[in-house]
Amino acid sequence: MAMRNEEGSTGITIPPEEELFRQIMLTVENVWGNKLSSRDVEKWLSNFGGLVFSLDYERRLALYLLANFVYYNDAEVRHLCKTLFNEFLHWVLLHEDPQIVSNIEAALDLTCYTSRFYPWGRLGESGAYVLYYFRQANNIPINYISDPDLLPVYVKYVVYIDDVVISGTQANQYLRLLTHKDQDRKIILLTFLATEEAIALLKSNNIQVISCIILDERSKCFSQSSNLFRDFKGDFENCKNFAVEYGKLSLRYQPGVCSPLGYMNGQYAFGFFYNTPDNTLPIFWADNQGWSPIMKRYEKYSGDFHYEHRRFV
Repeated sequence: MAMRNEEGSTGITIPPEEELFRQIMLTVENVWGNKLSSRDVEKWLSNFGGLVFSLDYERRLALYLLANFVYYNDAEVRHLCKTLFNEFLHWVLLHEDPQIVSNIEAALDLTCYTSRFYPWGRLGESGAYVLYYFRQANNIPINYISDPDLLPVYVKYVVYIDDVVISGTQANQYLRLLTHKDQDRKIILLTFLATEEAIALLKSNNIQVISCIILDERSKCFSQSSNLFRDFKGDFENCKNFAVEYGKLSLRYQPGVCSPLGYMNGQYAFGFFYNTPDNTLPIFWADNQGWSPIMKRYEKYSGDFHYEHRRFV
């Protein structure tokens, strides 16, 4: 049954559709590299048909969420890669023997010489893709990315690269594969975004996490301390109900298991030019016979390999 409440009954309400649409297209032009058109946005908006509120109000809620989606483009990913590398070097200098760091340039050279870099997770996942950008952005020689089972004895830092570590559950799956190999070396995970929970979990397993951005309750769309509704508190509950109901609808035919507000109730609204994490609201990325996405997500399929038959010329 549709839930119909009076919009704006408890204060200032979100901007009108025309203003939100203008903001989105301006962001698309300046940040997204024109990878979305107004037609793409309209196609996505066609998913919302008045199931929860009036159609006009639902369009405004959807556009407000989209206007607040954080999109990391190619240039920003490269910048994050450089920032991560600098943060890694800074961390090493802070924790090394003071006698070694008395000569900063020599200490930095030694740190690079005694470090090796690897993707976090399995080959074909985001870690391997990010590592490619990380190597390019920081001019890392290819021989510094090698088989972790064949490390030279002088290597002190085994550095893994990934884009996000949020729930910690997936990270926990990899721990058994890592810790038994490198007990005498420092294992470090560099990641663009991480939660405090994931950092604490990995730290308890002797893995140091260095992240550009720490996600907390303010980063979630529908937490009580969310930044998203700081100025529009009157629309908070309505927008949450809207996202939950349409989240369920978007996942009706979606493979895998996910919450209506994202994997493990993630409630996030961000993604990268190459993929969108499943912790993000599924109304953005669900792609099935019952839903048209606005963001692309590449699922981690398991099982048999099914492909589309094509004619090769």
